[in-house]
Amino acid sequence: MIVRKNISIDQCYVDKLQPFLEKNNGNLSAAIREAIEISSRVMDGKMALDAEKYVNNVPQNTEIRNKLIDTDEFILVHRTMFEWFSKKTSGLLIDESTIYELINPYKFRKIPEIINYLNTLYEKLGWKIKVSAECQGAPEPELVTLTFSNGNPSFREHLAHGVALYLVKQMKLDVQGMYSRSNVTKLYLKRFKYLDYEKVPEGFEGHFGSMDGTFREIRKKPDFWKNLIQLYRQHNYQRISIQKTIFEGLVSGRVPDVADMVRDFEFLAGKPPDALTLSEHIMIFKELYLTDNIGSDIEVSTEKGHEYIKLIHEYSDEKVREYVTQYYSNMLRALFYPFTVTSGPNLILFDFGKGPDSCADTKPDFVDPGSLIP
Repeated sequence: MIVRKNISIDQCYVDKLQPFLEKNNGNLSAAIREAIEISSRVMDGKMALDAEKYVNNVPQNTEIRNKLIDTDEFILVHRTMFEWFSKKTSGLLIDESTIYELINPYKFRKIPEIINYLNTLYEKLGWKIKVSAECQGAPEPELVTLTFSNGNPSFREHLAHGVALYLVKQMKLDVQGMYSRSNVTKLYLKRFKYLDYEKVPEGFEGHFGSMDGTFREIRKKPDFWKNLIQLYRQHNYQRISIQKTIFEGLVSGRVPDVADMVRDFEFLAGKPPDALTLSEHIMIFKELYLTDNIGSDIEVSTEKGHEYIKLIHEYSDEKVREYVTQYYSNMLRALFYPFTVTSGPNLILFDFGKGPDSCADTKPDFVDPGSLIP
C-alpha cells in the first residue's frame, strides 16, 4: 500500500540525500525510500549487536553474582522484602563505615572512577540502575549533579543516599536538593566547609536523615517514648508538653519573664533572636506552638508588611485565656519585634504588620517590651 504524505524538509537534509538523488535520477521519493531502508538495516544490526552483547554478559554476570554470594560478601534478598526495607528505613542515616564496605575510599578518589565502578557493580548485580555525574570546578568539584536512571525508585533513593554520604565525607560536598520521578532521581551537591567532621552537614541530614536523631533518642529511652506515644494516642493528642519551669510558674501563678523566654528561644533555635529575620521567627514559633499543643491550631503570615500569628484555642475560662495570651506575648516580646495583640473567646492575634519597621529583615531598634502590649 502506498501512503502519500506532504512533508517539509530543510535544504541541509536535501543536501545529505544528494548521493541517493543522483543514484535515482533525481527522484526524491526513491531517494528517501533508499535512505530509510539503509537506516533500518543499520538500526537492526545495532540492536542485534546490543542483544548479543547482553546475552554474552548474562552468564558472566550470573557467575560473578554467584561468587560474591559464595564468599558471603553479598546475599540474595527478595525484591519485595528489600523494597520494604528501603521504605521503612527512609530517614535513617547509613553508617559511614557501612558505605566504605561498598566504596573503598583508598581505591576511588575521583568522581568518574566512582561512577564507573558503581555502574559496573549495579550491572553485575542486576539492579538495572544507571548512574551519571556532571561536575563543575577543578581540581576539586564545586558543584556535582548525580543522576540515577531506571530501576526501582526506592532502590535509587537508597543508592543515592549511600553515594551522597561518600561524597559528603570524602569530597566535602553537601546536598542542596533532590529531584525524584518514576524513572529518575537527581541529586544536587555543592562544596561545603564544615568544622565538625564527626557530624554530617545539614543539607545531607535534611534529605536523608530527618528521622535519625529521633530514632537515636527512642533507642536511648525506649520505654519512655513507647509509653508517651501510647498516652498521646489514647487521649487523641489532647495533652500538652511544657517545660518544668513553665509548669512551676503556672502552678505559682507566674508567667515566665522575657529574659527566660530569650534564653529558651535561643536554645531551641540554635541562634540568638537577633540573628534571625521576623519570618524565620514566626516559622520557629509555629513549630513550637504546635509541639507544645497548648492550642488547637495556628495560622501565620510571613508576607512583608503583613506578618501576623493567629492562635486558635478551645479554652473557655477567662483566667486561662489571659494566662495563655500573656505567656505567648512574653515569648514574642523576646524577639524584640513590635506587635499588637488582640484576643477573643477562642482566638489570639499577634499583628506585626502594624508596628514600625515590623517588616524589616534585620533586628529593629530596641523597643521597650512593656510598651508593645496593652
